[in-house]
Amino acid sequence: MALCMVLRNLSFCSSSMHGIKQQQATSVSSMKAPYEGLRVLDLSDRHSGAFAARLFGDFGAEVILVESREGHSLRREPPFLDGKPGPDRSVMHAFNNWNKKSVVVDEPEEFADFVAGADVVITTSNPLRTLPSLSNDAIHICITAHGLASPLSGKPGNNLTISARTGWSFINRYRGEPPLQMPRNQTGYIGGVLGYICGAAALRRRKSGTSAEVVDVSELEAFMLTVHPWGVRSVYANAGESNGSSGIRPRGRAGPLWDAADGRMNFGIADFRNWSQAMEVLKLPEIGKISELVPDIGRHSKDLRFVTRAIAESLPSVSRWPTFHKLARLRCLTGVMQDIQDLVGNEQLLARDFIVETQVDGKTVRAPGAPGKLQPSPWKLHSQAPKIDEHHGQTAMKKGQVLYNKEEPSLSEKELSVGPLSGVRVLSFGQAWSGTFSTELLALLGADVVQLGSIKRPDVFRRLTGSVPDGVLDSDRLQHPLNTQGEYNSVNLNKREVTLDLGQEVGRELLWKLIPKFDILVDNFRPTVMPSWGFTMEKLQEIKSDVIWASVSGYGQSGPYWDYPANGATTEPMSGLSSLHGYEGDLGMNTAGLYPDPVSGYFLVASIMAALTHRDQTGEAQRIDLSMMEALAHVCGDAVIEFDVTGKIPRPGGNHHPRIAPHNCYDAADGQWLVIATETEAAWLSLIKHIGDSRLFADKFATMKSRKINEVSLDTILGEWCASQNADSAERELGRLGVSVARVRTLYELFEKPESNFVESGFFSFIDHPETGPTWLPGRPWRFSAAEGSPLRPSPCVGEHSKEVLMNELDLTEKDYQTLVAKGITGTVYES
Repeated sequence: MALCMVLRNLSFCSSSMHGIKQQQATSVSSMKAPYEGLRVLDLSDRHSGAFAARLFGDFGAEVILVESREGHSLRREPPFLDGKPGPDRSVMHAFNNWNKKSVVVDEPEEFADFVAGADVVITTSNPLRTLPSLSNDAIHICITAHGLASPLSGKPGNNLTISARTGWSFINRYRGEPPLQMPRNQTGYIGGVLGYICGAAALRRRKSGTSAEVVDVSELEAFMLTVHPWGVRSVYANAGESNGSSGIRPRGRAGPLWDAADGRMNFGIADFRNWSQAMEVLKLPEIGKISELVPDIGRHSKDLRFVTRAIAESLPSVSRWPTFHKLARLRCLTGVMQDIQDLVGNEQLLARDFIVETQVDGKTVRAPGAPGKLQPSPWKLHSQAPKIDEHHGQTAMKKGQVLYNKEEPSLSEKELSVGPLSGVRVLSFGQAWSGTFSTELLALLGADVVQLGSIKRPDVFRRLTGSVPDGVLDSDRLQHPLNTQGEYNSVNLNKREVTLDLGQEVGRELLWKLIPKFDILVDNFRPTVMPSWGFTMEKLQEIKSDVIWASVSGYGQSGPYWDYPANGATTEPMSGLSSLHGYEGDLGMNTAGLYPDPVSGYFLVASIMAALTHRDQTGEAQRIDLSMMEALAHVCGDAVIEFDVTGKIPRPGGNHHPRIAPHNCYDAADGQWLVIATETEAAWLSLIKHIGDSRLFADKFATMKSRKINEVSLDTILGEWCASQNADSAERELGRLGVSVARVRTLYELFEKPESNFVESGFFSFIDHPETGPTWLPGRPWRFSAAEGSPLRPSPCVGEHSKEVLMNELDLTEKDYQTLVAKGITGTVYES
């Protein structure tokens, strides 16, 4: 038996770091945490599983990390404190395993007791790990690279290969340069947050049965939902290719980041308000006088390349922060590329107590705090990542112990089969992507989501073009440009839409009558918009005492930047992620797909799941305030801790990995690219035997450490071999050998004719939209064993369900509805 260790009363060193909210392990909150009393068993050996378990711990669950004597795999991942490996010195361990207790379990009987006493078990093995003692009402979350129901199941995958398989690598590149993976550990964070979301949802319908519910989550499919609108758009347009939201640029061309005198900036010039004054700030007064550019409406259709070139010439003469504040106050979309050193000292984050403290082997370090703020249910960092077996003997869970308080579901089996959130009702004010994506996830989980639309000012994703795209144009169908845009139709599945003109008093009155019918309100406006319509938490509670109001905005509802305009392109550099993304040796670059929007959407749903649990237990209303800047900074958490443990500012790593070699993207013979990584010695031996090049058997490549030291020469040899290979054939052959490998996919090919692994798993469906006809769209990146998901419904047309919603919810008559249509208060584009 392992030696029992005494649970330490953790205390953190006092800090001279100004503005940091210190999270004391010994402090006691007067508020009940959402998952207080829930027992989660972390049996993972991947980043995604560890992060999912940690999120349960952040909201109050008791999380038991069951480890081998060597410890969780993250303990061996660099970087390390002072560059020296050790089980308690890893940055990845420190960030992903806090709020957990560690035990080493040697005896099968003891392990069975731990499993039997768990409400939730998290594993990351494929095939699914068999746990005979698991309670019938427990939830078994299994997060793997490719899911359990795909032809790729069981094959290794990581951030490099998943970036390649989803199209991210292809669109991230500079023209003429290799495709580029997403920075650092993004697939682990996304897979982890989705694993938590699905597990939390499954808990809502747990009940005694014949077996525990298995929740199957695919990192690949979860990550696909962070980039898919651009692929769908390309197929709708019959474009033949997709280069993401910003296009593939040659190195050196200005945008989406420009160089100022003291750093880099982003500008959304097509959306600038107060054009003339903004051009004065940028020292371009003559451009500010061009009358056709002054109105922001219609500027997207103008050729602005001369403006981007002019900004590139003038910006090096100005400083980034004064320019940022001046433009933001003019309601111009802009952002500053912050590196991690900038980030931890940022005035907005400090004002919102976002930066917290933890420890790495006794050293106090800074880390990102809550990805979303909840009131009154608390997110809390209450304990640092544990030492191996630190809590042995103090966490035993025997059969028969009282489990997490649960109520039998009041819904029928048919209702539950719709999804674990069946019966939950959501009114969405979401626009574009972050708000609509978050509510789409809720709808895919079974919630009844009603989207609030407008005929006068439709969602921006509906009006990106003024025509029906060529790829779906059909003279035999009634079609309208607002109903046939790929971006909108890709992120609003399973919803209904009602239109209301909130500029008219009757429209506002109808809205306030609708609100009490819903459990959750979601918006992603600037924080000034909802209050301008009379929304306050106090007023909402008067008509719906247990309402949950969740808001996404660029910088949150408080702090000095609270009312600054923002979007994905501006919050990405502000969050620090752009400083980590790019080719080795570069300063940093934006990703090519507005990554902050889906990341914020995932974390908003994660926060909503905690809020729902708290509301169900207490009856209290909940307010959620999520900052896109903070949500994205949270998935840079390991880089933030790295800065404090190494004293060095983290920079872009290209396609390489800090430990694994080989780990890179190589040109193949057919104009394609191939990514290859060997995460184990077995995979390495299989690779070199397959290639057969005697140089690869040299002593300098004998160990992972030596391969990393000699990575340049290793890449040269592998590059020579790949140049002679057909990428598809090499992927199949190396994949069978257990090598992490993938051909780099384009977004267009993925959505024009989806691969069998996406179709056979049920992730892609051929969905028939009334105006575009049937198209391939991604849906649920999860599988619940308790019930198959119901067929997906297409995204709604403008106001498609206005009559249905208003008549059913507010008892309006047909005459009442037609009167509202005649006044322009509601209706469809064909009725108005």
